[in-house]
Amino acid sequence: MKAILYFILIPALLPVFLILRYVYLLDKNEREPLGFVLKVVVWGAIFSIPCAGVERFMISLIGSFYDPATINFAWIENTVGVALVEELSKWLVLMLIVWKNQNFDYRYDGIVYAVSASLGFAALENILYVVSYGTGVSIGRAIFAIPGHATFGVFMGYFLSRAKTFWIDDKRIRMTICKLLALALPMLIHGCYDFLLSEQVAALGYQYIFYLYVLLLDIFAWKVIKHEFRTDRRL
Repeated sequence: MKAILYFILIPALLPVFLILRYVYLLDKNEREPLGFVLKVVVWGAIFSIPCAGVERFMISLIGSFYDPATINFAWIENTVGVALVEELSKWLVLMLIVWKNQNFDYRYDGIVYAVSASLGFAALENILYVVSYGTGVSIGRAIFAIPGHATFGVFMGYFLSRAKTFWIDDKRIRMTICKLLALALPMLIHGCYDFLLSEQVAALGYQYIFYLYVLLLDIFAWKVIKHEFRTDRRL
């Protein structure tokens, strides 16, 4: 039984651990309490649980307005039916668990916590995929899906820190805009990611664009991470 458990958990969780470790150790000024970071990871996983049911409902609803064979359906399905639901679950973790916590006191912390919530989501999702489809899916998910969730978290964390700065400076309108951007931008990035993997795009012969998109997205996310930890300061 233990061997089976390890056979499932190691390929499912190893890439999550490696990415989280990398992002966490970049925090040089005042490293976040590991216990609290892991708490955010766990809540990211917990908040992911209702997403599948909500997504099924949303996709069914969208299907009543759009022909499922069309490119319009694919775009709305992946941005609103999937990406909005999943990114909202991560965003709620940050709003409810992290936003007012005293440990969220440096600019880079936004990325640490947003990536942690995203990887918590990705961890449970990955376990379910490995259980359902076998360890053969773990390589592809380690290369694309899990780093993808982490990348969405980078952009969420960037705007989360800006929102916290404006909150401290009592600039409530700018704070609200940045909070909304912390949800909207990852939703659009995530939606585009899934859209490029859709059957409708594949049928048009443009699926190769996905690989270019992922490459550019990863480069840009890395530049954001480098900028944030090099210019990190107390909020």
